[in-house]
Amino acid sequence: MKDKDMMKDTEKVKVTGKQRFIQSPLWTDILPEDKEKLLACLGATLTKFGRKSIIWSSGDPVPRMGMVMSGEISILMEDLEGRQNVIANVSAPDLFGEVFALAGVKSPVTAYTETGAEVLFLDVQKITAVCRESCAFHRQFVWNLLQLVAGKNAALNQKIHCVGQRTTRDKVDAFLSAQQSREDKNPFTVPFNRAQMADYLCVDRSALSLVLAQMKEEGLIEYHKNEFRLCHLE
Repeated sequence: MKDKDMMKDTEKVKVTGKQRFIQSPLWTDILPEDKEKLLACLGATLTKFGRKSIIWSSGDPVPRMGMVMSGEISILMEDLEGRQNVIANVSAPDLFGEVFALAGVKSPVTAYTETGAEVLFLDVQKITAVCRESCAFHRQFVWNLLQLVAGKNAALNQKIHCVGQRTTRDKVDAFLSAQQSREDKNPFTVPFNRAQMADYLCVDRSALSLVLAQMKEEGLIEYHKNEFRLCHLE
């Protein structure tokens, strides 16, 4: 999908009601009354985006990070031939753009809505520059954000490890081993369907299905939909 096929259809609305505080790790250990103060401190703005709306395009500066309040955001990356591929889908209450905003770099990706969404934008300069009162809840918020960014970095490192394997089978083996270790149980559930797993591992879907079937036939794994069991752990 090209940028010209998208529209910038946005509406800024007043940040009110419980929707501001949908369940999110960002609010961990922050009292309800302090959340109200924090939103004002961080210059929070809630923006409604219509269907097929660009939030920002590749090459745009990203001064604010976003939290999805409703709907879903697609993150696109364009290759050298101009083809745009979806590399991530972000839904409530996930963050997006925080790394680019905190690093002060232009976005290498395009963020847009397929069906419409509401996004709570937070000013990163106000996040990193603690206010004059040096509020404890502001410091807690910064700590929560650091933990979220660190968690995303760990997940990215895991993906790099999986995708960096030489063969499709090696990629599947690394992925399933990592998922089982993270879940710490057997059987375990993976967060993808087959198409999503193929995209995550950067392999063809039919090749992925073939490898899974071969591993099952060899008695290495058992699976049903997105639930897997590593037989050698039994």
